[in-house]
Amino acid sequence: MPAPSHFFPYREVRQFQDELMQRIFTADVMLASAPTGVGKTIAALCAFLADRLPGERIVVLTRTKSQAKIFLEETGAIARHAGVPLLAVHLRSKQETCPVFSESDAGYEEFLQLCRLRHDCEYRRRFRERLEEIPLLAKQLAERGACGSWKVPPEYGCPHAVSMELARFADVVIASYNYLLSPFLRSTFLGRLGCRMEELLVIVDEAHNLQNMDLLSRSLSRRTVELAARELNYDFSGILELFRGGDALLAAEELISGREVEFLYRRGVEVLERRLRRGRKVSYTYRVASFLRTALRLSGDDNWVFFRQGNTLHLKPLLPSELLRPLKDARKLLFMSGTLEPVEMYAEMFGLETAETCSLPRVYGGNIYYLGIRSGLSTSLAERQRRGEELWRSYAGVIREVHRATPGVTLVFFPSYDVLTAVGRYLNALEEPREAEEAERLIARIREGGARVVFAVAGGKLSEGVEFTAACEGGKRSLVGSVVIAGLPFPVPDFEMEVRRGIFERRYGAARAFAFLSLLPMMNRVLQSAGRAVRSPADRACVVFLDDRTEYLRHFPEEVRYNLKLVELDEVAEEVRWFHSR
Repeated sequence: MPAPSHFFPYREVRQFQDELMQRIFTADVMLASAPTGVGKTIAALCAFLADRLPGERIVVLTRTKSQAKIFLEETGAIARHAGVPLLAVHLRSKQETCPVFSESDAGYEEFLQLCRLRHDCEYRRRFRERLEEIPLLAKQLAERGACGSWKVPPEYGCPHAVSMELARFADVVIASYNYLLSPFLRSTFLGRLGCRMEELLVIVDEAHNLQNMDLLSRSLSRRTVELAARELNYDFSGILELFRGGDALLAAEELISGREVEFLYRRGVEVLERRLRRGRKVSYTYRVASFLRTALRLSGDDNWVFFRQGNTLHLKPLLPSELLRPLKDARKLLFMSGTLEPVEMYAEMFGLETAETCSLPRVYGGNIYYLGIRSGLSTSLAERQRRGEELWRSYAGVIREVHRATPGVTLVFFPSYDVLTAVGRYLNALEEPREAEEAERLIARIREGGARVVFAVAGGKLSEGVEFTAACEGGKRSLVGSVVIAGLPFPVPDFEMEVRRGIFERRYGAARAFAFLSLLPMMNRVLQSAGRAVRSPADRACVVFLDDRTEYLRHFPEEVRYNLKLVELDEVAEEVRWFHSR
């Protein structure tokens, strides 16, 4: 069995990288917090490839396409360096890759039904005709080592069907979390791979996201039901009753008629079929029936709750430990992230108390100056009620002074869009947009240059997986001189939070419930936001906490706790200026 170093494709090993690689190699189950700059992706792949036995498959679960691309590129680099044929397949969304319906405004469930209804699909026909050639195609792709650069040849037909078939022969399969975490997708996915869970080596990338149960949740709005009633000559009053009343837990099996749901499901399919012939691809009846069908299917699973909040019905899992339980059967399992801190707390929440843990320091930690305030500003509810608009004017004034002391971009992260808007009335800044496409244009504007103030939301589009960098000699440099945390971004209390709190308190006790549901999400949003500043050894930045609730800062990683300097509010800008003048 080759050592991990056999696969390592680069001339130099980064600081801490060799330690991480060896620890991943020897561990069966591990949680690793390895910040930007360590090179955790290549370390994980080398360790997994070295530990892999014949017939086993490496499955990487990622949240974004940019993360998947990194795994594809690194697998290609390994193949070229080691001189071994390796095939990596990225299973993108079927809807995203569909040449027929990719531009449709249909939801994913509708799309799957539309796909089934397209009996004359030319792409499916081509796939069936070339199915026997897929093993040869897999062999050719692996021998070329083109892990990150190949596309499904159009002559093979449906891109998703070809990718799924290629996955049977792949060494590394990259997919979204749903493929192994969804109770409905998991068995189908394993069947397509031709593997049991025990034959998989699983890497969960950016694992901090698993504290957020929205990844697998579903919802249905009252408006969708009202649109379904216009679409179909049917009395939806029984279903509309589900929306009457205050926020509450609901018992799907008691309130929903399975016979009615199946009737609406069939009618929804008929509506889709009729509309497909006229070029339309949406059925609100189908959306209603599909949601209610799922609610009934999950009604026997204690880890899923069906509840009403406002004018929306929700289906959500509760405990990450229960959601992740099936992954424990994998032969090797790694959860990794740049902000999986405190890692022992995540191990407990994930139900992996006996797993090995690894927490590495930030490689470029010495390039960050952490500042906090002793008193004067806080986004707590009590301060908002006491100070009103004067609070937001004060925030704007301090941010303005910090920016004047900062060379380059000042990134300001707020706990919510409401707070961002309130402060934005008193300070001119570029603001994070709500749509992903507009966010990309905003980043392009920032890269054009100039000292700008950028307002964003902690946990939003600009706080994770985004680089505010520009090309320079020898690589890239950060455009960000200061990151301001304008208020600790605790989750907003609502009915769903109260439901989860009750479950967590019964399982872990009140103190741990608060830590899991409030502290961990807050800390992760802060660490992800702060991580936008320093991306290379040449970068330097201030991270400024503009919130005087310093009692919560003691829970942060050692790098923050031990290097944080507390100053008076009127001293913050001068400290920023001093750091950047050194």
